Amino acid sequence: MLGRIKHILFVCTGNICRSPFAEGLLKKLVQKKGLNDIVIDSAGLLALPGNNATILAQKVAAEYDVDLSDHIAKSVKEDIINRSDFILVMENSHAKDLLYAFPKAEDKVFLIRRFARFGSEDRGIADPYGLNYEAYRSCFLDIQDGVSGLAEYLSGRTFMLKPGKTKSRVFTLDG
Repeated sequence: MLGRIKHILFVCTGNICRSPFAEGLLKKLVQKKGLNDIVIDSAGLLALPGNNATILAQKVAAEYDVDLSDHIAKSVKEDIINRSDFILVMENSHAKDLLYAFPKAEDKVFLIRRFARFGSEDRGIADPYGLNYEAYRSCFLDIQDGVSGLAEYLSGRTFMLKPGKTKSRVFTLDG
């Protein structure tokens, strides 16, 4: 499948920790690389729309120069799924739940760690919600690994993505 990457969506449970980390970090990285035409968004499968990123998420992100102070949680909806070219989830259960609700999205849903440079590409990223600062920091660093790998792929003209058991697909940045 050949396609232009115009819209990337990160999905987690509540859209107040993990997916905002990924969204904010990728926005920062693509801006540095001059890839300003890519829209980056996040949403939650069980989000309470209007919630802010947690205080600890804001604190940890700020330590890495990512500002989550204006983040407002939103729920996954069909329109955002339809306009997204890549949907990156934090856990395998997110992929399962997302595909149950939106089966047509199958070809664009990937575990965020598929882009990770270190460790397993098949494991999820643990939810730090309700835990301590170190759990949030560890979560951010885990997400940073996957998002940094994604940014490297996006900065190339063409790349192969091997989505596990399904066939490889080629994506380009210039249609």
